[in-house]
Amino acid sequence: MPREDYLSRMNEVVKKRILRTLLFSAVALAIGVGVAWVQVGMKSARTVQKGASTEAPIAGLNIGGPFTLTDHEGTEVTEKTYDGQYKLIYFGFTYCPAICPTELQKMSRVMNALEDNYPEAAQNIQPLFVTIDPERDTVPVMQEYVSLFHPRLIGLTGTVPQINIVKKNYRIYASKVETEEQNDYTMDHSSFIYLMGPDNTLLGMYRTSDTPDGMYQDIVKLMKLS
Repeated sequence: MPREDYLSRMNEVVKKRILRTLLFSAVALAIGVGVAWVQVGMKSARTVQKGASTEAPIAGLNIGGPFTLTDHEGTEVTEKTYDGQYKLIYFGFTYCPAICPTELQKMSRVMNALEDNYPEAAQNIQPLFVTIDPERDTVPVMQEYVSLFHPRLIGLTGTVPQINIVKKNYRIYASKVETEEQNDYTMDHSSFIYLMGPDNTLLGMYRTSDTPDGMYQDIVKLMKLS
């Protein structure tokens, strides 16, 4: 999608959301990122910084597991639905004013680069967006939202208990942050993109500071494409 069209559509979808959440989203993000570092024990995780890959493998992180969710077309899916594929997974919410759309756009750029250079391998990578706000992110909402990003991006939602299970399995921190008027809320949450292997083991984790090019180079290496 051309950048101009993307920005135009994004503005239409999130304009009201930004007005409601912009005032306190920065504070929520700062808290969420801080807690996330404790939650997942990032000292032992493989990440990419400033576009450069690290050589240390992920150690001691047991991330992933069974889930039952609903995709943005209304079809029930489980972790077995994507068996045999690599997965790029991001957890966020559609009312997120900045970080979530930025990270999903980053995933889209990585997917586009892989499709340009390794088209067959790219078809074996499934990008997934899992909501942490299932009360607002219904199937129709997810369907509209994921259409703004990569055409193969699948949005996953479910009941609150179902989302709680997948959050626990992936060690996702997420909490509601009420507005001062207490008539609306945003979500304070950790922000990582996970690369899962065909056997659903964790291969890589990427932070908001990691660049699309750094992610791309790391994924190429992990998939042994060059």
